[in-house]
Amino acid sequence: MKGKPRILVAGILDTKGVEIRFIADRIQAAGGKPIVLDLSLKEDSGWADVTLGLLLRRTGRQPEELSILTRTEASEIIVAAAIEIVVEMVAQKKIDGMIASGGSTGTSMATRIMHRLPIGMPKLMLSTMASGDVSSYIGTRDIAMLYPIAEVGLNAVTRQILNYAAAAIVAMSSPPVLSSEDTKPIIACTMLGVTTLCVLRASEHFKMAGYDVNVHHAVGAGGRSMEELITEGHIAGVFDVTTHEVGEFVLGGPMSGGPYRLTAAGEKGVPQVVSTGGLDLLVFGLPETVPRYLRDEAEKGLPGRVIYMHNLDITVVGTTPEEAFAIGRYLAEKLNRAKGPTVLTVPMRGWSAYDIAGPDPELGWTGPGPGPFWVGDPSRPERSLRAKRFLEGVYAVIDRAKPNLKVIEIERHLNDPEFVDFNTNLLCSMLSGTWEKEKA
Repeated sequence: MKGKPRILVAGILDTKGVEIRFIADRIQAAGGKPIVLDLSLKEDSGWADVTLGLLLRRTGRQPEELSILTRTEASEIIVAAAIEIVVEMVAQKKIDGMIASGGSTGTSMATRIMHRLPIGMPKLMLSTMASGDVSSYIGTRDIAMLYPIAEVGLNAVTRQILNYAAAAIVAMSSPPVLSSEDTKPIIACTMLGVTTLCVLRASEHFKMAGYDVNVHHAVGAGGRSMEELITEGHIAGVFDVTTHEVGEFVLGGPMSGGPYRLTAAGEKGVPQVVSTGGLDLLVFGLPETVPRYLRDEAEKGLPGRVIYMHNLDITVVGTTPEEAFAIGRYLAEKLNRAKGPTVLTVPMRGWSAYDIAGPDPELGWTGPGPGPFWVGDPSRPERSLRAKRFLEGVYAVIDRAKPNLKVIEIERHLNDPEFVDFNTNLLCSMLSGTWEKEKA
């Protein structure tokens, strides 16, 4: 990067102007060039580089109109205009990073703007909300949050914090140049703790084949981040073996990947190998967060509906074979839209370390007895009834005539090395252009 890093400094200046000006001054002292963005909701500060008046002109409104709007209505107008201008600045390569400071409203406004910055561009949010649940602010983007101790006021304490925050964003926005070895094509993988053995082995395989690997934690935000990276063109291939978030969405669980999960690769034509990791369970927090109806079903002995403590903070609940059928139908509908090479592989002997017929430390379950979520097929006890019903749901919907789409049943457990190696070889053949449906 040549010259000083250009830092967008945003905040509601009619209430936080003193603090924002101090941050801008410290950015200058740290070797950066501040560009101040005014997000005020009532009055134009008059000293920002991107003024409230400029934002309002983008919307065709006058400053006096803000006085008759609610705070929420005003913030919507300001954020929409700011996003438009900031996106233009990014396209014109006029900024290298962004820092903002605010309370609840300022944080909401600034982070929404940060969501429109590209992944990899530094984003630092100083927020009094940072000591609580920040998921709504961060979402799926690489936003760093810092708790500034106080919302307003410059003193011996807050000056130190704002000073090092300014230094941090300048340093973040002027990183050393990456070497060429950091530009390998990327394979995106999905993983839960109970599918770790599968994904770690696959990752080593892909690295040996010349790829880098992004492993996304399949807890909702992880899958959504992966979908965004695919859409933005960062991903060469997808090893989506842990589709747990899809099951959470279908069943209304708390770690849903949302309605757009399992869509980006299909729309972009990116090669993808998809499997069933984690579809045997739903994830909750402490035991009391598990809905009453699920606890009632577990107490009544509904097949598959078992409650198990994963750790002191996480409770997992087994899915039923009938729920697997519904998930199979939904997943098949998604895959039918895929434009690129797509294979769904279904391990018939278990989908996680907790879904296994008997103890096997190499597959993640030490026993005693079968995994807590195992439900064997009465006609073939070594096979999963959940997998059988899932496939019935898939086959009721899947378009078998599509030349780029195939379903493969595999008589292995998901964490079995043979299953992993089959799937990794499958994706590598797709990426090399040698995959053919009839030969898979």
